[in-house]
Amino acid sequence: MKRILTIISLSALLFTACSKDKDPINAVEGNGKTSLTFDARFGNQDFALNTDFTAEGKTFNFNKFRYWISNVVLVNTNGEEFKVPASYYLLEETGTISLSGVNNDLPTTVYPATKREEVVLKDLKAGDYKTLKFSVGVDPKYNDNLSLLSGELSPLNGMTNVSWMWLTSYIFTSATGKVTDGTNSKNLKIETGLNANYKTVVLDLPQPLKVSPTSTSGIVLNVDLAKALEGVDLMTTPVVGAAQASTMAAVAGNYSTKVFTVKAVN
Repeated sequence: MKRILTIISLSALLFTACSKDKDPINAVEGNGKTSLTFDARFGNQDFALNTDFTAEGKTFNFNKFRYWISNVVLVNTNGEEFKVPASYYLLEETGTISLSGVNNDLPTTVYPATKREEVVLKDLKAGDYKTLKFSVGVDPKYNDNLSLLSGELSPLNGMTNVSWMWLTSYIFTSATGKVTDGTNSKNLKIETGLNANYKTVVLDLPQPLKVSPTSTSGIVLNVDLAKALEGVDLMTTPVVGAAQASTMAAVAGNYSTKVFTVKAVN
């Protein structure tokens, strides 16, 4: 019954959600743009679905990796902050997912295979920037009220499968697949969410990011999924969610302090 009510609620949101909240924080008629590339990895290997990765005597294989990046801020060399308006982005790598209706009473739909690693920030004030800030997840204003839309936020954006969200709030990060220690194999489902686990990442750039109307620029980040799992006994706790509060908090902490590093500034 919960599942049915959730689908009904999501359908209602699609038709009744209020118009997008543009969140015009520091909105500027800018004259430059830049890109953020989130290069997913597992340790020293490029990340890919349905691929074996070995770490700490275990073999990992993933069928989904997705996370929300929000509230992007650039800090210039004078220490001034530029808050990118409505900056909510869904980064993900998933295979094709066929979604059947509950008890076959709803039509089958398909969520297509998706790989998204790049975000383009537009209308930026020209200048030199020394620090990048962003948050992992969705801030309480929007996480507590799914009828509010901003940027790419929507319960139906990447959330078509109701198991990808927690009834009344967003899942911030999700990685699913399998892990084996050579003897035992476990199905993995490592998720973070809830307002307490909304975390901000602060990255100082190795050289200034130059934004201007006459040139292109970008920041490339390493996103190391192996770091998100550090300190978690996955053979004992292969499923991490709201019911595993302390473990989920540890994973969220890893995302804020270990997972994202600067690879290059172009």
